Amino acid sequence: MIVLVLVVFGFGFAPAVAADPDEELLACRTAAAAGDVIHNTLENLPGGQLRPLMVEHYADPSGSMTSDEIEAQSFVHTPCAGRYPIERPHGALWLRFSVSNPNDHQVEWMVAFMETMFDEMALYEQTEAGLVLRAQNGRTLPVAQQSIVSVRTALPVILAPGESRDLYVRVAGTFTRHVTPVLVSAPMFDRWSMSFETVLIVLLGLMALLAALSLILFRNVTAHFYKYYTLYLVSAFLFIFIVYGWMHRLFDVQLPVTIVVPMIQLVTGISIIANIQYCRVLLAGGKRPPGQKLGFLVLAGVAVILCIVAVIRPWQLSVPNNLMLFVSPVILLAFAGRRLRSGLPQVLPLCGSLICLIVGLAISNYFFLSPPHIAVSSSVTEVMLWRAGTFSYALAIIGEAIFMMLAISTMLRGIRSRSQSAFDEIEALRRSLSATQRKSAKTVEIAEARARFVEDALEASAREQVLHFEERLEEQARKIITKNVGTEGFGAQALASELGVSERTLSRRMKDALDTTPASFIRQTRLDLARDLILLRHYSSVAEVAHATGFSSVSHFAKLYSAKYQETPRTTLKSTKRTEAAS
Repeated sequence: MIVLVLVVFGFGFAPAVAADPDEELLACRTAAAAGDVIHNTLENLPGGQLRPLMVEHYADPSGSMTSDEIEAQSFVHTPCAGRYPIERPHGALWLRFSVSNPNDHQVEWMVAFMETMFDEMALYEQTEAGLVLRAQNGRTLPVAQQSIVSVRTALPVILAPGESRDLYVRVAGTFTRHVTPVLVSAPMFDRWSMSFETVLIVLLGLMALLAALSLILFRNVTAHFYKYYTLYLVSAFLFIFIVYGWMHRLFDVQLPVTIVVPMIQLVTGISIIANIQYCRVLLAGGKRPPGQKLGFLVLAGVAVILCIVAVIRPWQLSVPNNLMLFVSPVILLAFAGRRLRSGLPQVLPLCGSLICLIVGLAISNYFFLSPPHIAVSSSVTEVMLWRAGTFSYALAIIGEAIFMMLAISTMLRGIRSRSQSAFDEIEALRRSLSATQRKSAKTVEIAEARARFVEDALEASAREQVLHFEERLEEQARKIITKNVGTEGFGAQALASELGVSERTLSRRMKDALDTTPASFIRQTRLDLARDLILLRHYSSVAEVAHATGFSSVSHFAKLYSAKYQETPRTTLKSTKRTEAAS
């Protein structure tokens, strides 16, 4: 986040020192009330490099009006409005205005918009022969045909000294209900676009890095968890990637807003569902409050339904899905708040991540619903902060992700600590049991030796040596496996190395002494450890037991467990819970 702040404010742009916006607005309103034609003068003022574009407008709901037909239409004379309504998704908006260059040199300015998504933008000049196309832009136009290729969409206006022109601009294909046209000098537009692009690249890079780290660092946690969490980060990445037109800029993908908006709703819905699912996993440990499991199920179900509806009818039914983006973290924060006293160490950073997300989304929605007035300015930083909703959303995602990393790390440390304690306890129990068994076997052997002939005694002695070798091999192998049970990829070769023999020698000795293979012995030992963990109630879910004993697949673990003990691990876990409740 510090990097982002430095990027935004580190370009050293000059502050706005233009004429008083109130005086300009008053003059605009006075001229509009009199019905006078309002000219946009391209004065090269130090403090007025960006200003509202004063226009007359005409709304074309069908978007079918051509440039030959538009001259005969009656335009609405509200040049001071600043924002102008546009019909979605197929409507178009025509803007009519004049510009003049009072300078003694040629100037280049841009007709730009505070919004970023447009299918089509076209600039026409009024001539004696009619309207003539001068520039065009938009996401459905090939990059090679665009007048300007940048992260912000604009149309260039070049005027000779003392020249005046009457111009028309047609815009179509946007997901916002209003558009906000501005005039901006070419140098300031370059700085504005470059700053905006730099911030977006940093944000996308951070989210991609966090997604990669989640895959690398947290694979030892419940498999479903890191998949949900990575899916959440990827969906947040795709949201910014799609909304700000990177598919078009990088790959020249020409998708109209009628396709892009359903894609945005789909990505939004996926991020909501993934957020709910990984919060559910984080809060699954310990004793759950009554109704929490059902609450997560209902919340996820509602999110799925709203996502499907928003994708099918995005222009009519997208509001509930967008509202769910803000409401679901509030509900999840309430769920997490109920677990603060449960002793789960990951609950506190989880609450921090959800608070970051809620605050950032609240700020983003505020700026989206109540955009500030566009005034005269020459400060790129000020202009970018007029649309701070973009950055607050991205910063909310990053702040939430950082806190969530802390929550995951905390949970991972807790799992490892509990696993080590459980393994130490199991090893102590095994040593005690083994000592008791050896003592009993010794007593039996002495009694039998006294009752047998010399030949039987020799045979018993030979068997005793074999048994001793078998027990020593089994004990050492079991101890090594228990020590390395959480090590990924620990197999027969690693076991043989720990025992100081070759893998072939180990296979032969285990076949002779225990009638099994090293791989089978490792698997059976892990199953024994898993059953001990369940019976000792060290974990509350089958997934935690499976991953604690080295099984990467929960379903494969359950299959092996059922084959050995004639019952599923979930059945064993439930029976221990009932026994504990009864006691």
